[in-house]
Amino acid sequence: MPRQWEVWKARPFGVEKDHWFVILSGEERLQSRLHGQINGLACLTLRSPFRSTDVRLNAADGFQTATACQCDLIYFLEKSRLHSHIGTVSYERQQAIKRKLIEIFRLIPS
Repeated sequence: MPRQWEVWKARPFGVEKDHWFVILSGEERLQSRLHGQINGLACLTLRSPFRSTDVRLNAADGFQTATACQCDLIYFLEKSRLHSHIGTVSYERQQAIKRKLIEIFRLIPS
């Protein structure tokens, strides 16, 4: 059973191949048998310039190479299609992702 901040591989609807995802959903949804879908952020190997909407992940988060966690799009993932858990996002990067989500989605009134 996945937990919040873990990194799992999945293929969301409309995406042609598997990618790594940071699990965002809370434990209530993750543990519920009534909810088959959860939320996640895509993680891609850093090959192009780093974007201002990304948070950089590395070996401390389970990745062998520099990886960009794309924080500007939240994907629906099927729990039943998750596989290949590689680790948990470090506390420092969890905080960076939280700050980035607040900034991008303007979750705190200005």
